[in-house]
Amino acid sequence: MEILRVLQIARREWGNIRISLQECGDIGEFDSNNHVNSKTTLISRGNLLVRNLIEMENKLPTHGYFTPEASYVFTTLASRASERLGLRGRLAQTFGSGYSWVRTGWLDLSGMEEQKHLIKQLFLFKIFFPLGGYFNWDFNSLLVKTKLKAVFYIFATWQGNPSSYIQDVKDYRSGLEPLWHGLSLALDFPRKFPE
Repeated sequence: MEILRVLQIARREWGNIRISLQECGDIGEFDSNNHVNSKTTLISRGNLLVRNLIEMENKLPTHGYFTPEASYVFTTLASRASERLGLRGRLAQTFGSGYSWVRTGWLDLSGMEEQKHLIKQLFLFKIFFPLGGYFNWDFNSLLVKTKLKAVFYIFATWQGNPSSYIQDVKDYRSGLEPLWHGLSLALDFPRKFPE
C-alpha cells in the first residue's frame, strides 16, 4: 500500500515539474513501471527517494516545500527530467539541484565540494531570481516557465560548447561573487571566487 502512495506523490510532483519545464520540451509521463521494476530506477534507489517522498508529504501541511526532503525529491526528479530533455551527467544533476533550490528555497549541499557545480547552481538562482528569491512560485506560471526555459537554454549551451561556461563566468562574475561570498560565510568553505 505504501508503494501506491509513493507512486501517487511521485506522479503528482513529476506532473508539476513537467508543467514548469514545458517551454523547454516535453519530459513525458512518469513511468511507474520503469521506476518500480528496475534496480537503477528512481523509486528503488536505496529507498532514499521513497523515504523523502513520504517525509515531504507528511511535512507539506506544516512546512510546505521548504524541507530537506522536498529538496531531495526535486533534485532527483528534476535531474531525471533534464536528462529526458537532453542534459547529461553532472550537468543534469546540477540543473536538478538548481531547480530544487529555486523551487523549495532549500540549497542542496550535495556536490558542494565541486566548485563548478555550485557556480552553475548560482547561475540558475541568479537568472531565476535576479532581484532575490521568492520561493512560493506556481508551477503553471508563464513567468516560471519562461525563466526555466532561459536557464535550460544556458545549460544546454554549456553542454554543447563547454568554453561558453568559462565566458559566462567571466561575464557574470560581478553578479555571482556576492552570492558566493554569502554562501562561503554561511557554509564555511573557501571564500575566494574560483578563477
